[in-house]
Amino acid sequence: MVKNKLMIFHPFLWILAVSGRHARMLLPLGVVLALLLPSSDGFFKPAAPFILAVLAGAALVRLDIGAVLKAALQPQRLTRNFAISLGLLLVAPVLFFTLAKSLGLSHHLLPLITWYAVAPPVGTTIWMCVFLGFTAPIAMEIVLLTNLLAPFTGPFIGEYLLGAAVPVSSLMLCLRLVTILGGGLVLALLAKKIFGEARIEANGHQLDGVSTVAMLLFLLPVFDGICGIALTMPWLAIACLGLACGLNFGSQILVFIGGHMIRRAGAPARSDTLPEGTRSVAVVAGNRNLGLYFASLPADPVFALFVAAYQLPLYLTPMVAGWFGDRSRQR
Repeated sequence: MVKNKLMIFHPFLWILAVSGRHARMLLPLGVVLALLLPSSDGFFKPAAPFILAVLAGAALVRLDIGAVLKAALQPQRLTRNFAISLGLLLVAPVLFFTLAKSLGLSHHLLPLITWYAVAPPVGTTIWMCVFLGFTAPIAMEIVLLTNLLAPFTGPFIGEYLLGAAVPVSSLMLCLRLVTILGGGLVLALLAKKIFGEARIEANGHQLDGVSTVAMLLFLLPVFDGICGIALTMPWLAIACLGLACGLNFGSQILVFIGGHMIRRAGAPARSDTLPEGTRSVAVVAGNRNLGLYFASLPADPVFALFVAAYQLPLYLTPMVAGWFGDRSRQR
C-alpha cells in the first residue's frame, strides 16, 4: 500500500527533475507563453506572496543556514556585505538616474529606472546561484541584508530622485518582506526536519524543478492583462523591454568587469576565490525585486508593462549568467 502511494509521486518527481535540468530553456519559454495567456482579472495575484515564499524556501533548504549566518557576522564579511548592499541601494539609484537624465531619456522612463534601482535583489537569485554552481552564501547574505534595508532606503531615495511624495508605507513593505522571507525560512527548516540533509542533497534536480515551476507560476499574476496593454502601446512595450534588458544585463556586466579588475589587482592567493563571489554579486545586482513596488504603488499601466518586460531578462539570467560563468571558469 505504501509502495503504491510512493509510486504515484514518481511521475511528479520525474517532472520536477526534468524541469530542474532544463530550467535555462524553460524559464524564457515560460515568459513567451505567459504573454499569450488571456486576462484573468487579477485571479492569480493573491497567490504571488506564497509563490515567492516557496521560491525562497527552495533556495534556503539547500544551504547550511546556521553556518551562513555565523559566517556573515564576521566583522570583515559583514563590512563587505554592507558596502555591497549600500552600493546597490544608494549609489546605483543615484548613478542610474543621473545617467538617464543626462542622456535625455523620456520622463516616462525615469520612474521605471528609479524603481528598478531602489528595489532590493529578488530572493530567487539565491536559487539561481545554487543552480549555476556559484557561491550561494554571499548571495544569501546580500539578499537578506538588502531586503532588510530596502524598506527604509527605497521610498526615500525614490522621493528624493523623482521630486514627489511616494505613496509607499515603509512599515507595510517591511512586513511584507519579512512575511515572504520568513515563510521561506520556515518552509526550508520544515523540509530539513522532514527529509534530512542527505535526501535533500541527493535530490538537487527535484529542488531545481520546484524553483523552476514556482517561477513559471509567478508569471501568471505578473502577465495578467499585459498582452492588451502591449498591443495598445507597442512602441512603449518595446522601449520597456529594451530598458529592462539594459538595466539587468548592464548591471551584471559592470559587476563582472569590476570583479575581474579587482582580481587582477589583488593578491594571487585570492585569485581562485574572487571570481565566484563576482559571479554571485553580478546575479544579485542585476535582478531586482520589482514586484514589491508593483504591489505597493498605485496602478500604472506603464509600470505594469515594465515589470512584465523585466521578467524576460530575469528569466534569461540562468542562461546568460551561466554562459558568462562558464567562460570565466575557462580563463
